[in-house]
Amino acid sequence: MKPKVKPVRVPRIETSRLVLRQLTARDVKFVYDLFSLEETNRFVSNPPVKDMKEAREIYEKYCRPKPYLFRVGIVVKETGEMVGTLGLYAINREDRRATLGFDLLPAHWGNGYMTEACRALLDWAFKELELNRIQASAEPANLRSLAVMERLGFTREGVMRQLDYYNGAYHDDVVYSILREEWANK
Repeated sequence: MKPKVKPVRVPRIETSRLVLRQLTARDVKFVYDLFSLEETNRFVSNPPVKDMKEAREIYEKYCRPKPYLFRVGIVVKETGEMVGTLGLYAINREDRRATLGFDLLPAHWGNGYMTEACRALLDWAFKELELNRIQASAEPANLRSLAVMERLGFTREGVMRQLDYYNGAYHDDVVYSILREEWANK
């Protein structure tokens, strides 16, 4: 029998402008604020959340730490305001790989917060989780997310054509990745 794998717990991580901290059940209101917006959900298959019940379900499914996923909140040091989340999912410890996901309140787009937060989290993940590969993906029209991946040094691997179906249409996904050795040589 395999030993039970514990949920991933991320310590508080600080950058020059940000604090990354584990999301908790107390953050469900922020989950609602973030995922109830059309702009935040434009390029994902989940529709905007309609109420706090749905926000709790999103927290339980995608944010509460598990052995194969976690999400942290992005807090601006200067104001103490949480402005987004990021995390890893599909964590496969045997193959030492995971997928990066992130989102940010539209009012904070263009400030470099996501690139700064991702750098800190990727650094932690490669060192502490000893991952070898981290991938990320976004729709071709999601130019802001694609730009974050490119600024971080991810390599574009290709397009997964018509991967998802939502809002009455099929959607492509552009896949990027970065390897441990590439991250170490940055």
